Amino acid sequence: MAKTTASTARAKAEARPNTATTKQIEKQFDAGMEQVTGLASKFTGMAEGSVKALTDSAVASTEVLREIGNRNVSFVTQAMEQSVELTQTLANVRDPREMFELQSAFAKSMFSAYTTELTAQTELCVAAWRNAAKPYMSSFAK
Repeated sequence: MAKTTASTARAKAEARPNTATTKQIEKQFDAGMEQVTGLASKFTGMAEGSVKALTDSAVASTEVLREIGNRNVSFVTQAMEQSVELTQTLANVRDPREMFELQSAFAKSMFSAYTTELTAQTELCVAAWRNAAKPYMSSFAK
């Protein structure tokens, strides 16, 4: 059975929301969009701060790694030079007791030098970690 024009008009009127409800929905939608925009701004600020902190940490870490690398090369070079000197000295020694004393002294000096260098590099690493953490800690403190 075909719809009459009166029932068609009534169906169209019922399908359209009333103007007050539409305005209320628009206000709620606008308020929601403002909240989303505010959150997006906050996240953007946090992301920018995180990228800056990451960059600062990378620069500081690179400098410390370069210094540690230089210290390692220097230490190994000195140790090899001292080892060569000891080998040359031992080649000329005829007394086993003197040879043992030279080797013992060398071992003690190398252990002491290694311990000193390891302590210095550990302090560098701890200081680097603290410096690398500062930008992150300041951004999280906000």
